[in-house]
Amino acid sequence: MKQTAERNLQVKYYEKEEGKNIWVAVSHMTEEQHDITVTLEIDMDRLVIVDAKIEFTRYPLPDCKLIEKMAIQLIGMTVDPLFSRNIMKLFLGSEGCPNVMLLLQISVPGIMYYYYPYKIKSGEITKDQFFDILRAEEKNACLAHTIMFSNKKQVNNIP
Repeated sequence: MKQTAERNLQVKYYEKEEGKNIWVAVSHMTEEQHDITVTLEIDMDRLVIVDAKIEFTRYPLPDCKLIEKMAIQLIGMTVDPLFSRNIMKLFLGSEGCPNVMLLLQISVPGIMYYYYPYKIKSGEITKDQFFDILRAEEKNACLAHTIMFSNKKQVNNIP
């Protein structure tokens, strides 16, 4: 087998300022033709994007950089079950960029699965509180959640 290409995707989450509950999600994609970074500030109390930046460092066509201006349209978006649909409307098709959509998809919907375990480790919430949040807000977010909450199972392997 001969490798013909490689695409690297990376997501990092940061607590912007302790006590403010603003987190920063930085997603980055590099490959032969692209080097794209999407940086979002998310108010975790309201689950709302409060700042956004899209940066093309390497791109195949000059007009690719036009997508950077679309970052402003992300501000005010809610991180909820409709988030994926909403960004598809913005970033798919003739006026969008599927690479930026991909970066948004791998960073934003999963932020709560890093945020809440971080809050558990810091002692701000308990595992039981985390499961109550999942049960209330994410019980049908995926197959495992659907099974876990429909069978009233309690899982104790969350960090």
